[in-house]
Amino acid sequence: MGVKWIKSLVIGAGVLVITTPALADKAADAVDYRQGIMTAIGWNIGPMGAMVKGKIPFDATRFAFLAGRSAMLAPMASEGFSVDSKQAKSHAKATLWDNKEDFDKRMKEFVGATTKLAEVAKSGDEAAMKKEFGNTVHSCKGCHDKYQVKD
Repeated sequence: MGVKWIKSLVIGAGVLVITTPALADKAADAVDYRQGIMTAIGWNIGPMGAMVKGKIPFDATRFAFLAGRSAMLAPMASEGFSVDSKQAKSHAKATLWDNKEDFDKRMKEFVGATTKLAEVAKSGDEAAMKKEFGNTVHSCKGCHDKYQVKD
């Protein structure tokens, strides 16, 4: 074994030691990011749901505002489902990574649903808004049922 080989081995081990935590942090950051976006989406979906269920008075202007924000946030969520976050502790089922193409399709459908909800909400038509909200929530639920670990 030459000195050059040993030196390369030591440098390689050092790089591994230095980058492993960085990769772990990147994975944890991705999970934190996607959970933050999902929390923000829920923060906006919740009051719309309360309006639809009659738990709070229906306010078309507020509903449209919340729908618009949901549509803005929805495309950001999929960014946090990077492959490097596959092994990180999260609420994502392992089957998500085995079926990433289906998951990505569902996320795209969710983005479309929130976009349509925001468009319909601009009309102020309460019945149409409620109907489209149901479609949006159905999109959420389908993905959560298939790919989210229930606590």
